[in-house]
Amino acid sequence: MIDFLDDIGDLIFGNKRIDALKHFANSKQFQFRKKVLAEKLPIEVQAMQFYDGKRRKSIKGYLFKKDIAYDSFNQIFDYYYSGDYGSTTTTMFLYDCESLDLPSFIIKPKGGLSKLGSIFSKSEWSFVSGEFDKGFSVESEDLNFMRTTITIQFAEVMLGIKDFTIEGKGSHLVIYKRNSKVDIVDMDNVYESGRELIDIIINDHSAEIV
Repeated sequence: MIDFLDDIGDLIFGNKRIDALKHFANSKQFQFRKKVLAEKLPIEVQAMQFYDGKRRKSIKGYLFKKDIAYDSFNQIFDYYYSGDYGSTTTTMFLYDCESLDLPSFIIKPKGGLSKLGSIFSKSEWSFVSGEFDKGFSVESEDLNFMRTTITIQFAEVMLGIKDFTIEGKGSHLVIYKRNSKVDIVDMDNVYESGRELIDIIINDHSAEIV
């Protein structure tokens, strides 16, 4: 019923966000669908933290294309989640690359208190990049893998999108800024950062920390 009302509203009043996403899709050679079922996302993706919760989920403005360079299937979409205090929207950048074999992990921006604590204490990531260590926390079921993955180059890319979270599992990598729509003018930069991270994960295991 809610989707039906949304469709009627878009028909009568238009939808500037959908129009902008469609324009971006056309300019960057993505295919476009107005909406898809969130339940159609891969099981590995549904196991990630962003998907957690039993409230209503939906996807609108779904962009997708095959990336020949990395043999990956790349997607961008707005993810809607209806929680206890209203609905939130998060723009997701999802990459499905068979060359990846990722343990479950999440790298997310530190909050204010965590950043303050970083002034007085350092983690093992400080040997890679002090700024990365101050700005991000790392959680994983396989920290040895993360030690070989979070290189100087990896940290530099993350610092370029420092307000974003990245999650990985199996062949899937996802980037998002929680509860935030990414403006169309910034979308290409975030998308390309994801491709850079895939390249680094696949080709660069030069981390020096043990």
